[in-house]
Amino acid sequence: MLGIDYSILHFLEPTLTNGFMAEGEGSDDYTKVTITTIVFVSIIIMVYFFLTDIGQRVSEKSGSFTNSSELALLYRIVCTGFCVYAIIYMFRSGPANMHVVLLEGNEDILLHPVGIHKFVTFSSWTLLACTGYFLLSSINQIQLIFASTTTTWLGSLQTILFCMGISMAFLTATVVRYIILPSMVENNNSHSHMFLYHEQIMHNFAGVFLGFDLLLVRPDLAAEFAIFGLLIGIVYISFAYALAYFGPGYFVYSFLHPQPKIAPLFATGLALCIALFYLGLWLITQLGESLLWLQLVIIVVWLSLIVQFRSSESNSAVN
Repeated sequence: MLGIDYSILHFLEPTLTNGFMAEGEGSDDYTKVTITTIVFVSIIIMVYFFLTDIGQRVSEKSGSFTNSSELALLYRIVCTGFCVYAIIYMFRSGPANMHVVLLEGNEDILLHPVGIHKFVTFSSWTLLACTGYFLLSSINQIQLIFASTTTTWLGSLQTILFCMGISMAFLTATVVRYIILPSMVENNNSHSHMFLYHEQIMHNFAGVFLGFDLLLVRPDLAAEFAIFGLLIGIVYISFAYALAYFGPGYFVYSFLHPQPKIAPLFATGLALCIALFYLGLWLITQLGESLLWLQLVIIVVWLSLIVQFRSSESNSAVN
């Protein structure tokens, strides 16, 4: 069975981990500050949901994510198939190699998770969001084509998953290409495992699939939907802390450890980055129907700059 390295997507970790982990070991403990910051941001998000009509806005916009195009339906069904198989592949591929950092002592250890225990990484959540979106969008579109109606709550959930999924996918691809892979090459670490099927879907094709869905269906996005980027970021961080404090006692990414002085910035920065990537994609859609060709060019160029389908190891072998 394949051994898969799930130390990937340690955002900023390859170059900064040693520095700030050392800082956390010999200086003040910022755990309370980190957790307080996360709680504070969570409260702000909840207050925003309570005081605004964001739910109604999602419901109003959800209709634009579904149309009667059989081409769009076929595309979404195919994407669903690729994503579902990636999830199945993760269960079938055997034990992974996952480097984690223990909550107690900041010790870096190697685990070999199997099955559902692999779904603790941010990139795996990206895959799940992408899969959920394409599955729901396919169901809604089938309903519209054959029954001339859609389920309201499914449409709203589909919209939320799209806003989360596409920003997570573009962020994941960017970090993997410009931080993770260069660091592995610099350290002479083998990285061919990063180009296995499910890794390709998580790091590359999730962004490609959702980017072209954006162009094909042309949904009516709203700037305020960036709040869902903040939301999924905080939810993932909260999950990571629950895993560390009430579960097996480790962090998948060492930058999430609450002790270093810079930890509050990293903890909230992930959520902010997701929201910013969404806003960038939203700005592209504001170019309008008459400039659809320009939207296509920007999306294609953006994707070409963040995806990487082949390892430098295979290129070296060819040369």
